[in-house]
Amino acid sequence: MKSRASMPRAEAGSPPRDARGTAAGVAVPWAVGMTMATVPCSARAAGRVLAAAAARVRISVAELAAAMVAEPRGTPLPALVGRALNQAVRAAQATPDARPGRSVPGLMPSTEDAERALGRFFDARLRLVAAPADEAARRALEDALYTLCVLMAEPTGHAAVVAAVQYTES
Repeated sequence: MKSRASMPRAEAGSPPRDARGTAAGVAVPWAVGMTMATVPCSARAAGRVLAAAAARVRISVAELAAAMVAEPRGTPLPALVGRALNQAVRAAQATPDARPGRSVPGLMPSTEDAERALGRFFDARLRLVAAPADEAARRALEDALYTLCVLMAEPTGHAAVVAAVQYTES
């Protein structure tokens, strides 16, 4: 049995490793967590982003996740996979421009409430980047994104974060 000192250490944002230094069966949850923190989006939306990227290059989500896990360890993503992932992320961040009823904003939150919600979001995002497979970190990010969506009356997490940042800076 190997001692803890001889086991490979995981860096922040890198997937957990076993004694051989291989991914410990958490590639898909790790990829979902990193996608949630990157886009930002919910776990369900992150799964859709990964599925869309995998379908674009005709590989499974597990294969895409394995490639994403290998990247922080020095193995670059294949160019086609990276391009497909970037396209899927951009599509997830795009929001419809013409939404009915958006010409006149309704009640807006106080600047302090928006700043507090943004602070919760950024704290949760840092926590998720440090441990992408951590279920509690995922829930914290989803809760923060939901709060921002409700406060800013936006349908997606990305749009809510952008709106909140613009609102607090004005």
